[in-house]
Amino acid sequence: MRREGSLPPLLPHQRGIRIFVCLFVILILSVCYCSGSAVFRWPCVFHALSGLPCPLCGGTRAACAILHGDLASALRLNATALPALATLLFGGFVCGWEALRGKALADWSALMQRNARWLPLVIPVVLAWWIFHLTTAVRASKPELVDFKKPIAVRIRAWLGNAR
Repeated sequence: MRREGSLPPLLPHQRGIRIFVCLFVILILSVCYCSGSAVFRWPCVFHALSGLPCPLCGGTRAACAILHGDLASALRLNATALPALATLLFGGFVCGWEALRGKALADWSALMQRNARWLPLVIPVVLAWWIFHLTTAVRASKPELVDFKKPIAVRIRAWLGNAR
């Protein structure tokens, strides 16, 4: 990794991209805080077909709960919202800081290339999280995450009930 003094100044378009990202993060967080998760109710195809939560189900509601200070509700809905929100805040802060100072804090492309070897681990981690998220949502009968009117959700609930 290069030392701070060896990084070139940001080009105007690079600075513009960072300003845009910072403003976009501020906009998303403001809308989520002011209006709640009702703005972000995009349909989930997996949930509509099966009645079961996908790995991201409840994430937006959990992020809104975190922004309103309700950490217990956020962790109940989707615990991955906390690290996702922290990453979003960190990314927005870094982009804003780099835009203000006119220089990158690090050589991001080299850093991403070095850490790309960890990318194959994402799929099994997400799969393990999803299984945990799915079983806790079905067993706890979270009405905001599970639709028991769908036959697949009913069958999974019966299967998990028999597994006890």
